Amino acid sequence: MDEKKLTIYFTSDLHGYIYPTDYRGSEEKELGLFKCASRFRKDGNTLVIDGGDILQGSPLGAFCHDTVGSAARFADMMNRCGYDYVTLGNHDFNYGVDALMDYLTNLDALCLCANIRDREGRLPIAPYAVHRLENGLRVGLVGVCTHFVRRWENPMTVEKLVIEEPIPAAKAALDAVKPLCDVTVLIYHGGFENDLDTGVLLSASDENQGYRICRELGFDVLLTGHQHIPIAPRKVLNTYVCQTGDKAKHFARMELTLDGGELSMEGSLIPAGSTTNPEAA
Repeated sequence: MDEKKLTIYFTSDLHGYIYPTDYRGSEEKELGLFKCASRFRKDGNTLVIDGGDILQGSPLGAFCHDTVGSAARFADMMNRCGYDYVTLGNHDFNYGVDALMDYLTNLDALCLCANIRDREGRLPIAPYAVHRLENGLRVGLVGVCTHFVRRWENPMTVEKLVIEEPIPAAKAALDAVKPLCDVTVLIYHGGFENDLDTGVLLSASDENQGYRICRELGFDVLLTGHQHIPIAPRKVLNTYVCQTGDKAKHFARMELTLDGGELSMEGSLIPAGSTTNPEAA
């Protein structure tokens, strides 16, 4: 038997909520990255991944930008929590390309985003990566972000970027990476446009294209965010999917097993809990 396992810890849409506070009082709350990270159990067969939207959305994010003048603090926090890969969320562009560069150049994790790049080529972004686990399993990872960044972001920021449609970019990256790996993972800062049980179309907008990705592209795993709708790990068509809510109220844990060419998954959404990682804090 040649059984190999991959464990994924996934967060998304942290929106600057790193510490266990909602900034409405002094009482500690069961949210924030440091609480979630206290429950990560990382080894050589584990990947810690984030789906974007970290820099903006909390008083801490505003303080780092407006007062400290640096997004590197968020990189330090992510580094302490052991992240391996991230993708970009639409709100990560809110403070401009220079702030995003400050974050990414201080980040230990590799940023994957196949459909967005800056025109000057300064941002350290890759379309895909192949990660070989300690057990020999080769994991191909691709990242994409909703192209609605074009509509929402400051025009001065958008003009510095090349923003492509996510599905063609994800397909091109998948075609490149699939021959090199055993399991494929797409990190998508976007959600679902169809009901996951019935397939009924819920929105005609293409802001969220997760269901179409499951139907057309054939990734083994799809990690989603953006909508802030908790979706426990499950199977949609032939793809294992999940989505977390915002502010690190919980995280997803997926344990994937490849055995004889067959991939299976066990997973859950896990509450942030009451313990804060003292090393991270």
